[in-house]
Amino acid sequence: MIDFREVTKAYPNGTLALHEITLHIEQGEFVFVVGASGAGKSTFLKLLLHEEVPTSGSVRVGAFELNSLRAQDIPMYRRQMGVVFQDFRLLTTMNVYENVAFAMRVIGARGKRIDRRVTYLLQLVGLEKKVRCMPNELSGGEQQRVAIARALANNPDLIIADEPTGNIDPQMSKDLLDLFVRLNEEGTTVVMVTHAHDLVRQYNKRVVILDGGVITADGGLRAQGGIPDQNRGGQAAPAYMTQTIPPIPPLQEVPSYHRRPRPVAPAEGRQRTAEEGLPFPWELERMNQAK
Repeated sequence: MIDFREVTKAYPNGTLALHEITLHIEQGEFVFVVGASGAGKSTFLKLLLHEEVPTSGSVRVGAFELNSLRAQDIPMYRRQMGVVFQDFRLLTTMNVYENVAFAMRVIGARGKRIDRRVTYLLQLVGLEKKVRCMPNELSGGEQQRVAIARALANNPDLIIADEPTGNIDPQMSKDLLDLFVRLNEEGTTVVMVTHAHDLVRQYNKRVVILDGGVITADGGLRAQGGIPDQNRGGQAAPAYMTQTIPPIPPLQEVPSYHRRPRPVAPAEGRQRTAEEGLPFPWELERMNQAK
């Protein structure tokens, strides 16, 4: 599924973010990537998202060789993954339903297919009663669940989560981790970058430790206090955590005109090039605000 082979990433200012790391993640694995600030976690994610390319070595995700990824293939590559960020990155001008639906519209989905899928996902994350709420009307945990639903909108093979529990309380963090575990049990590969060591220790999952740009440990941690559902401090699990997840119906093939890369408005002070492919939804919001 994911292969890093002797990957080194050095930035123009001389910073060596990653140094000859080799890592293989199988389809269907759940992997925590942990490390202190400056350990190389952000660069690791940028390479996965194809926001950066290695200085040396190679990165392969599924059928895509990222070092030589063609411009016209970047949108299809990004479509196979869902991304969840610490700061949520919801579209502030859209309600909960539209935030999730927008992720489907940008790849060409329409009508009833969107409605069925969004309704299902919001039920899955326990937000079926919040569909018309705006992001500023939600708690931090609710906003993060919207972000998870959006990440799942296009039925990705891979979920990448960047510090998803950084802005929410410990109990909600536990609930969200349990949800990621359930998604993984349904076959989705999950790669979660975090510095929440105490939370990681509660799960018997593979843990990769980055330190100074190198992998210093790679293995499993035995769950403490039993499996996750047995260590909730006597609290009942939320209803959305006990539902059975039905099979996710696949989307139709993306129309060819949605696969063509195109330049978009500046993001973070620079012009996104055609080679970088389609923008993420939160980048489109900045485009609209700039007009």
